[in-house]
Amino acid sequence: MEETCKPCTAEEREEILEEIWTTLELDRITPQPGSRIGLAKLGNGERLSSLIQGGDIRTEADKAVLTEQGYRKAKEVVRNHRLSERLLHDVLNLQSEEMERSACRYEHMLDTEAADSICILLGHPRTCPHGKCIPPGECCDAGETSLRPLVVPLTELDSGEDATVAYVGTRDNGRLSYLTSLGVVTGRPVQLVQKRPSFIVKVDENSVAFDESIAREIFVRPALRRRSRERGGHRWRLRWGGGR
Repeated sequence: MEETCKPCTAEEREEILEEIWTTLELDRITPQPGSRIGLAKLGNGERLSSLIQGGDIRTEADKAVLTEQGYRKAKEVVRNHRLSERLLHDVLNLQSEEMERSACRYEHMLDTEAADSICILLGHPRTCPHGKCIPPGECCDAGETSLRPLVVPLTELDSGEDATVAYVGTRDNGRLSYLTSLGVVTGRPVQLVQKRPSFIVKVDENSVAFDESIAREIFVRPALRRRSRERGGHRWRLRWGGGR
């Protein structure tokens, strides 16, 4: 009796869509609805049947064609994976193998709201730790004009602005020890006194100076929920989204 092919699970379908996306990138093709990839590159055709039946891809001759629906799903899982990598690498300082293993789990668990929250927290990163592009979400477009990231580099503060240290994003143990000795540690309130000619930060009752390369590695949570700036001749406001 001929064995019936079992349908792919939702996670397996997402894995195949992610593979299609990354293969297109390797071929220097920007993934988009209608992108084509050779069926031979995707291995056994049976594994694609669930995607075809579900409307995520269609076939034309020897090509798999990404549908609008398939593109959205592929973008979401790739975005989830690479944002997870960024979080695990930058905040939790996980090494490559453990980071990758965890990101492979999280990519199937995050919904859009959770992914956007991570994106805002990290300041809308454009690339993963491997240098691959993180597909932007709606929060990235909004973030340039209305949403202020929850965590920003110290360099993004205005002079006189208060903040709390979120984390120090460096792998240089010597630099980390130096900053720790100055009191620049997670949870410590700080105030940016000036930005030129060097960054001067008030930590407790002490003032310490950094060059820009060090200041960019200190990530802080700004105390201000709202602020207005002059840009391009008109006022615009940066603010945190409600509860995010």
